[in-house]
Amino acid sequence: MNKSQKIYNKALNKYNNGYINAAIKLCEESISIDIKNKASINLKGLLLYLKGDLDKAQKLWKMNYQVNGDEVAQKYLESSKKDNEKIQFYKKALGLIEEFKIDEALVLLEKCTESDFNYININNYSALCYMKKGQYAKALEKINNVLKLDVKNIEAKENIKLLENVDIISKKNNIRKVCCISFIGILIACGIFLIVNRGNKSIVSFIKFFNTGTMKAQNINYENNKKIENVNGKIDKNVKKTFPLEDMENYIKNKDYDSMYVQVMNWRSNKLNSNEENLLSEAYKLLTTEGCVYFYNLGCNYLKNKDYNNAKTYLKKSYEFGTGNELYPHIIYMLGTSFDLSGDLKGAIKYYEEYDGSFSDGSYEETVLYRLAVIYKNLNMEQSKSYAKKLVNTYPESIYNNSQINNLIN
Repeated sequence: MNKSQKIYNKALNKYNNGYINAAIKLCEESISIDIKNKASINLKGLLLYLKGDLDKAQKLWKMNYQVNGDEVAQKYLESSKKDNEKIQFYKKALGLIEEFKIDEALVLLEKCTESDFNYININNYSALCYMKKGQYAKALEKINNVLKLDVKNIEAKENIKLLENVDIISKKNNIRKVCCISFIGILIACGIFLIVNRGNKSIVSFIKFFNTGTMKAQNINYENNKKIENVNGKIDKNVKKTFPLEDMENYIKNKDYDSMYVQVMNWRSNKLNSNEENLLSEAYKLLTTEGCVYFYNLGCNYLKNKDYNNAKTYLKKSYEFGTGNELYPHIIYMLGTSFDLSGDLKGAIKYYEEYDGSFSDGSYEETVLYRLAVIYKNLNMEQSKSYAKKLVNTYPESIYNNSQINNLIN
């Protein structure tokens, strides 16, 4: 791998961790070393596009197409032409905000979200509008969108302070972030630009790793989370012979999912009377719904903070009870990611292959195929080639179709 490509990979990592400005600088460094590094040029253009600099983004893509003959850059260039109209929508929305015509401003800002041009500014001003309307949950969602890309964004942080000042969120746990994993294979988790078709028109689409409507569970302060009997998820073998009826009632009442999990795992194979069975059934149902989301969120928080053991523990709990939950594909993917980042390649393969087998049309499939191709490279070359070919055939314009993948195929 040449120096330019190494710097490009660093840029991807910075972007993936929410440091968009640092990523842009690294792209510039990569391009200065090798003007033919198509991926670096395209990435810099996309990052500028997100920040609202349409002119510079288009110039980069035009140069990449003219100098390097890059067809992806050409498609980016073509799809971005209609964004000139969104500049006018955005400017008009700002004027309406100054006039306190919030609803009208939101209509225009919503029109701007048809593509991801100016994504950061659009979300910041949308958050401000929703706060003015008292719709704080929507405001927080927009703020999250910004911080996923730019953790140092001043406007987003100011909006967070406003929410803190009105006691909408606590200062210790001010935001529920989507976990952003610090390696190239998790780009979709933070947002990766792909060319997709919508009504026969190629457009740039910001793929989110989950439907925000899914995550309506409570915020989790994982640092202050009450520890269960065995934090590593091991079930106590010295189970009381008498079913903890009163304790279970309290666990259900207080939605103590950790304790419910322990008791359900301990008692699910035991013979119980009708009252005990009903309580256990109620706890089980809670674990398959709210508990599943709770464990998933907690696991992602640990993953974001590189605590891979706890991440695997809680994601496994979510996995055990998440079969019928719409989060299930996300759970499987994040489990694979946890094993991958912890160095347990066997575990990573298990969950990545399960995802590929069950959710091949999902948002993470592109990344899963890439990681499987890379992981298998030193384990089973035939498998590695198979996944590399599947990646190229299914996603011919993928950003993962780099020299490493091409070498595997050829």
